[in-house]
Amino acid sequence: MIPLEPISLETKLFFLSAVEFGSRLFRGPVAPGGQAMDDWLELVTLAPAELVNMLPDDRPVLPGMEPDFALPALLARLTEMDDATQAGQLPEAFTRLFGPATSAAPCAADEADGAMSAMAHQLALDLEYLIALLAKGFLSGAPDMASQAGKQCREGLAPRLADLTGHLAAADPTGVFAAAAAVMLHVVRDLGQKL
Repeated sequence: MIPLEPISLETKLFFLSAVEFGSRLFRGPVAPGGQAMDDWLELVTLAPAELVNMLPDDRPVLPGMEPDFALPALLARLTEMDDATQAGQLPEAFTRLFGPATSAAPCAADEADGAMSAMAHQLALDLEYLIALLAKGFLSGAPDMASQAGKQCREGLAPRLADLTGHLAAADPTGVFAAAAAVMLHVVRDLGQKL
């Protein structure tokens, strides 16, 4: 699919940053109390505000598309919590929803749904692959890679993110992961339409 109009550099950077946020978020905290946990928590709490500041001028105006990519809802969930609550609840909620995060195959905690753990792990990997496609398509002048990224968004990521958003709407006690999944759903839907 050939884009009807060129995508601005600021829009490309927004999409790359948003997809990186989603990938790192759903990869999860690596080790309780370790530096990786602190980095993950900082990403979860600070990146949404940075993404709001990066919102491109040429945002979607099509029916059914949110021009703010649902970022205000995610920010609202985060600002409802103080720092101590965020540090205590977000890693715990991630583990309860998705199982402990690892860099290898997913491993569900006793109370976590194994399917949700596998879904988060696969989503993180698919978003990492999307970053590579977008970087090559946007920054290296490889339109076939951008087209492939659009197809991945339309056919793979959007349906899975819609399922995940539905599951998390009822299961996420913090609302942060459900709101983040909604942000990613809006991002990949817009990418799917643009590419």
